[in-house]
Amino acid sequence: MSKPLQPTLADIDQWLDAEFADAGVAIAIISEGQTRFYLHGLANNQQNQAVSNKTLFEIGSVTKPLVGLLTALAVNNQQLSVNSTIASLLKDPVYQHHQYSIANLLSHTSGLPRLPANLPLSDLTDPYANYTHADLMQALQQVKTGEQQFEYSNFGFGLLAEIVSQQQNSSFAALLQQQVFQPLGMADSAVAITNGRYPKRAKGYHIDGSTAANWHFQALAGAGAVLSTIDDMALLVQHYLQATAISASEPVSSPALADAMRLSVTSLLSDPAVGYGWMLHPRGLVWHNGQTAGFNAFVGFAPAEQVGIVILSNSSIPVTPGGMALLQQLQQPQQLPQHAGVTDNELSSK
Repeated sequence: MSKPLQPTLADIDQWLDAEFADAGVAIAIISEGQTRFYLHGLANNQQNQAVSNKTLFEIGSVTKPLVGLLTALAVNNQQLSVNSTIASLLKDPVYQHHQYSIANLLSHTSGLPRLPANLPLSDLTDPYANYTHADLMQALQQVKTGEQQFEYSNFGFGLLAEIVSQQQNSSFAALLQQQVFQPLGMADSAVAITNGRYPKRAKGYHIDGSTAANWHFQALAGAGAVLSTIDDMALLVQHYLQATAISASEPVSSPALADAMRLSVTSLLSDPAVGYGWMLHPRGLVWHNGQTAGFNAFVGFAPAEQVGIVILSNSSIPVTPGGMALLQQLQQPQQLPQHAGVTDNELSSK
């Protein structure tokens, strides 16, 4: 297999053609107060439906920083403390062995394994769809936690989303809508709940072009259930850049969210550097990626340079190496190439 091409800001279209063929890809490049979009390929091969700014993609584990943002809001509102142990929050004596904290869940250092032992993996078509709250609580009773060192955990973030939601007598999907999506204007974003219908969602495809089943979630929704569009994810990054700017020059639309965003990119762990779900790169980058059966996503931004990128794809072809390469190029002072096929939007108009 040939080595994937390394994209540059000057040849994104060529990279998309060479690496993704007809696969659907949507890219947002945020720089100098503008957002530049690249749309490529098909959201649905059978219907010959092109990718648009409103195509819904599964963003997989990019859901985790959104769980982190909800947690940061709860911490700032004094509804939750990062130092609270899970045992103290669940109260029932059967969970007393869960002596790790909210901070440990956020930074993947709880000692929980990657997945619960009672998650059936015999059928990976839609693996999380039938995993209920009762299953999660049973897994918590039975699990023996390991050492409090870094181990990436879908189990942990599923649990964290349940805890943050229950503390506010809500569901994860409702909380995200009320506290993040609606205030930021992310009008099309949703949580893919089991039996939910999402007509704007793209079809996902394996690397050989065969169709992959869409994923749905119940109790482990915090691990990767969010659906979003390139417009909405660009908005999220724009708001993060505005909130984390060294010298904020204009008022923010939601001061509480801006405060939570700033908190969410502070480090809870140094090796590797992890914030509230975000991965923190030594070069000053904040990023996360995600993958489901037929989708890939990469989101990253650099607060100091006020640049960012989002790549959403309905293919299992990886996008993280290309996304990271483009983000690091954005950090270097340069003029973005002009291109007739891209849409420019002033940040202030969003």
